[in-house]
Amino acid sequence: MADLAEWQGAMLTHIRQVRSTRSGWVRFGLPPSRKGRTAIVTDSSASIPAELLTHPLARGLRQVPMPVMVGEQIHAEGTAELMRELPLALAAGTAVRTSRPSPGSFSAVYQELAESGFEQVISVHISGQLSGTVEAARLAGRDALIPVTVVDSHLSGFALGTVVLDAVISAGFGMAPEQLLEDVDEATQEAGVFFTVPNLDQLRRGGRIGTLAGLLGTLLHVKPVLTLDNGIVSLVDRPRTSARATERLVELTQEFVSGSEGRGERIAVHGFGNEPAAHELAGRLQSLSAMPVPVIRLPAVLAAHLGLGALGVTLNPVAPAQRPHQPRAVPSS
Repeated sequence: MADLAEWQGAMLTHIRQVRSTRSGWVRFGLPPSRKGRTAIVTDSSASIPAELLTHPLARGLRQVPMPVMVGEQIHAEGTAELMRELPLALAAGTAVRTSRPSPGSFSAVYQELAESGFEQVISVHISGQLSGTVEAARLAGRDALIPVTVVDSHLSGFALGTVVLDAVISAGFGMAPEQLLEDVDEATQEAGVFFTVPNLDQLRRGGRIGTLAGLLGTLLHVKPVLTLDNGIVSLVDRPRTSARATERLVELTQEFVSGSEGRGERIAVHGFGNEPAAHELAGRLQSLSAMPVPVIRLPAVLAAHLGLGALGVTLNPVAPAQRPHQPRAVPSS
């Protein structure tokens, strides 16, 4: 099990490894010019740790906050007040709702990036089956000063965040936007998300249960294990205890890694209001991961729907620059 600082150290090592494969000013650590570069935009569901936003490459990254309403008070993701009030509201059964960012929020971000010298934007967001964020970004992108390509990741949480960070690194080191889009598309298809919740109350209230609607009556006394299937919350199993639900998360992670054809997986654990359980799960998964397994607190916009005690596992393939070299076969003459 790793703490967040250890994971961040591994990420910085990865960035240096990528930089060493490049030429010119990039290889020597000189700050990349914004002129002609591609910026990456995402939303706060991506769970990107704030500490990474201070890295020089993050000058090409923007994370648009998603609004969360606790009772009648609207908060922006990431504020200390929201993170203090949300657990209390969930424990007390106070109404908690979320909303997509407004198109105007995206318009302001796209304009600022254009004025900063970026020439195009790739905007990668939470599954369109879970939120209207993708549509808001598309509406704003139509009138942007520079080309904006919006991608529905079909993901959420740090599965999305890892895709975004890989894109930021590649964009910062000069990858062409066409290749960036190809890599993002491949990465979103290869990622995995598994999670368990103490009950389905919050998902039901928020209308995020997808294909589970017809099963609600049979899931009242279980600890459902869920996944994102093409961006939709879907049922994997229905264990009756929290311990068994956690065990299923471990088993599903093992199966996912075994089926990844040796490419290696980067694993992260999400929790909310259950830090000891999240760290214990991360420890059990460390041997399966190609990097330290961080425990990342669920962002408010996801915790509002999953509730206190939610546990999640995200899996993303090792970025191409980190994979073991596979020599190409030489065609016979």
